[in-house]
Amino acid sequence: MEKSGYEQVYEQLKHMKTIITFKKMMTKSHLNVVYLGNVTQNTVESITDMISEDLSVRQENRKVTKRVYHVMMESLQNICKHADSQSDEESNSLEKGLVKKGIFLIGHNEEEYFITTGNNIDIKNAVVLRDILDKINSLDADGIKQMYRDAMENSELGETGGAGLGFIDMAKKTGTKYEYYFEPDSETSCFFILTMRVSKGDAA
Repeated sequence: MEKSGYEQVYEQLKHMKTIITFKKMMTKSHLNVVYLGNVTQNTVESITDMISEDLSVRQENRKVTKRVYHVMMESLQNICKHADSQSDEESNSLEKGLVKKGIFLIGHNEEEYFITTGNNIDIKNAVVLRDILDKINSLDADGIKQMYRDAMENSELGETGGAGLGFIDMAKKTGTKYEYYFEPDSETSCFFILTMRVSKGDAA
């Protein structure tokens, strides 16, 4: 049944109020970019272009910019490596047209940038990732460097097989701890939320 003119106006007003509420939430949370949808090569290029321009306009420190860019790219790649596929076009490479669902957020405050990703993940992979992240978080800088060297030398270990090279590399470059959470989604999957922070004060 077709909606009346009053109902259409009401729905439009609700939509606009939702946008205003979301805008206020983004401002309050210091969010610069929020993306929810398919992660593809075009997605990554669009996001990185927007953030690179924003960092340039802000005249951010070059070392901080490089770290933010690195963590951003690695975080988007992690969605591709670990997310449950939502498409028949599944592969492990963005360049091959990978389509997986995920959410990406980046923001900043006076002290730091923060990059957060979220995606559905198989429960079995979640257990492996939790162990990897806990191990990384338990180490100091020297321990992380050694873990990285060990992972590089052990070519038989994959990203979810024990090495977690991308996660180790991000921790090595930023010097910060991972913040993560697994929200049960079904008997076989959960929603994996991961945050990394890049300090603005240690790149002089």
